Amino acid sequence: MLFVYFTKTLPTLQLEDWVRWCGTYGLNGVDLAVRPGYPVTPENALEKLPRWRETFSKAGLAIGLVTAPTSLNDPDHPDAIRIFKACQAAGIPGVKVGYFPFDGDFQRISRQARRALEGFATLAEKTGVKALFHTHSGRNLGNNAAGQRLLLEGLDPHRIGSFLDTGHLALGGGPFPMEMELVKPWFSSLAIKDVEWTKGAKGWKSTIVPAGQGIVRWNEVGIALKSAGFQGTVSLHGEYALEGAVQRGEAAAVEKAFLNKFFSG
Repeated sequence: MLFVYFTKTLPTLQLEDWVRWCGTYGLNGVDLAVRPGYPVTPENALEKLPRWRETFSKAGLAIGLVTAPTSLNDPDHPDAIRIFKACQAAGIPGVKVGYFPFDGDFQRISRQARRALEGFATLAEKTGVKALFHTHSGRNLGNNAAGQRLLLEGLDPHRIGSFLDTGHLALGGGPFPMEMELVKPWFSSLAIKDVEWTKGAKGWKSTIVPAGQGIVRWNEVGIALKSAGFQGTVSLHGEYALEGAVQRGEAAAVEKAFLNKFFSG
């Protein structure tokens, strides 16, 4: 498996910083946020992304995927076209696209989402870069594997991939082996989160915590991955409350070691 770190939580780190960081903390590379306010943006991706990938490659590291802005759900948008073309030029295999928020009219938004995914499949075919559809809990279509399958049925798994998220599925999905089986033809990458529930004055609230400290059943995740022979990209999202690159790096190293107990062998 390729263990990468989602760069969302450390937006000020530059290219050389990330190469050193991955080497120091034993990560295989990054899941690169290509978003406004980050070193690589949708506007400069065609220029910068090939250099980033080359520098990572020379260090024996990888850019496992690119994560686009959460709002980027239109395959005809200039930013989508630039990001996919930049990944094509850089040899980066996948782009996590944006979400399809539920607005109260399920039939209409489902049709729109399906057309968008068909468009991303076409863009993927043109560029050789797979579009990844992430299971994000809450008011998003495809927030679990059953919801994704409704939209993915009939689409080419070589062009569109399911990006399962352990934490979000713990909140809004079924047992992980069942979730994975539902999207088995499309399952491409795994996002790592763990979550805990806490009750406050306004009711229950979910909070992201390091792997092993929440409600995710990691033994089930590991068994399912090994049963499927999964050897793809695993993205540590690290979206829990920590400050600074050192603390995040140390936590990522601990998290990777914890996951290896369930994923390897």
